[in-house]
Amino acid sequence: MPLWTDLMTPVEATGIARDEQYLIEQSKGGTLARYLPNVFVDSDHVRFYPGTSGLVDVAAYRAFNAPPEIGKGQGLVRKTIDLPSIARNEPIDEMTQKELARLSDDRVRKSIEAAIRRNVQAISSRQELTRGIAIEQGKVVVDTENVWINDDYGRNAALTVTAASLWSTAGVDRLTAMNAWLDVYKTYNNGALPGAVVMGSTAWAAYASGSQFATALVGGATRPGLKAEILALAESAGIPPIEVYDRSVSVNGVTTKVLSSNKIYFLPEAVAPDDQNGSLLGATYWGRTVSAGFDSWDIQPDEQPGIVCGVFKEDSVGSSIEVQGDSIGEPVLANANASMTITVV
Repeated sequence: MPLWTDLMTPVEATGIARDEQYLIEQSKGGTLARYLPNVFVDSDHVRFYPGTSGLVDVAAYRAFNAPPEIGKGQGLVRKTIDLPSIARNEPIDEMTQKELARLSDDRVRKSIEAAIRRNVQAISSRQELTRGIAIEQGKVVVDTENVWINDDYGRNAALTVTAASLWSTAGVDRLTAMNAWLDVYKTYNNGALPGAVVMGSTAWAAYASGSQFATALVGGATRPGLKAEILALAESAGIPPIEVYDRSVSVNGVTTKVLSSNKIYFLPEAVAPDDQNGSLLGATYWGRTVSAGFDSWDIQPDEQPGIVCGVFKEDSVGSSIEVQGDSIGEPVLANANASMTITVV
């Protein structure tokens, strides 16, 4: 189907797509890109050294007139990840075209813009779901009809645990359990604490229902602890900031949680969603698609990595206009041990 540029070029369509992606990723509390930020690479693969903790050995003292000691660099094991394709095509069918034909070019353009934004929302939702898989499992495992991915980032098995006493019981000491898990996390992170404790509303409700947070009232009655009171107690007990994350996406029409709501997650300190240095945990890498480099698309080389879009039209009976979004990308855990998953409900 030929490229159609009468109302919108691929450069314009891609600009709209990037703006929409930016708005999605900047939504407060709405994206895991704060832990696996978007990094754009001019390639279809990523090479990295897994297991780096972000800490460097202290330097040695040097005697005067002696050469400095040679420092230990990154690990020698290099891993390569081929970035998978994530794409979406939204046709504008013949009946819709008949309706649009009665409207001005500006109204038709707005219809195309809306299709571009839906493509980006779908691509971003797929990537957010994959971030959730990576954080929860320490690896990316995807098994669909046409694609199979199994990229294991080597998280230590000790960082995926189930609480010995689940939080469905009010009398279980949440703070003691949390501090015990923090000790495990520190063991595999050179003594460093996580920057955040992320949990869904189900896990938060179970956490907050703990009897240790209840406030005694006159006459012997009690009331549940208020959120501010519970967070203050957690902070005083040395628990990192707690964040409630509850995003869902639609998968084949089924509403699906990005992170399992019965678990909590220890993660490093959040960064900006578009931090090109990544986070201590890793990054979400967006590469350069083949389509981005088409001469007819005229996208400048430094703008080619990331989501790109084009509009197509066939001048034949029964044909449709197609708005296509294309990308390649995957969350990569350069330091998988910077995440920990605990089942609590």
